[in-house]
Amino acid sequence: MNIDRCIKTRRSIRKFLDKRISDEKIADILDSARYAPSAGNIQNWKFIIVRNKKTIEKLANLCADQVWVETATVLIVVCNDQSEVKRMYKKRAELFSTQNCAAAIQNILLKANSLGIASCWVGVYNGDRVKAELKVPVELKIDAIIPLGYAAREQEPVKRIDLENLVFFEEWGQKEKD
Repeated sequence: MNIDRCIKTRRSIRKFLDKRISDEKIADILDSARYAPSAGNIQNWKFIIVRNKKTIEKLANLCADQVWVETATVLIVVCNDQSEVKRMYKKRAELFSTQNCAAAIQNILLKANSLGIASCWVGVYNGDRVKAELKVPVELKIDAIIPLGYAAREQEPVKRIDLENLVFFEEWGQKEKD
């Protein structure tokens, strides 16, 4: 799939088929995350792959009871290890480490789409309880939970805001190029 088609067809999917995703595809998806940009090339992201149905159900309940998460066959829990980022960037560490993980997450979402695997970026969860459930060290932060699976149905294209309503030239509010 070419990059433009991949970007333009990616959707947040919330209903999945009960169909296994191969370990090779999961590895391919995660490998794409390694190539995301990161401040100082620190690559502070870590990933936990969850396939166990009971654990997926528990995590769905920790995602503000978003029960649709239970239909995923795999969850990728994105952990943010800020330790090295804090050492190098001090006051900017929180922002930089989160931006790093966000870039890795976007790569995951796009790579999954390119492989025909549906996904969604879940940002609402009880981080402390997710960490306890998965035995994540207390000093790490959970930045996202990404349910993966094969879409249960085709999705309609999502209406996007026209570009001319998003772009200014040289300063805020300037709609015309000089």
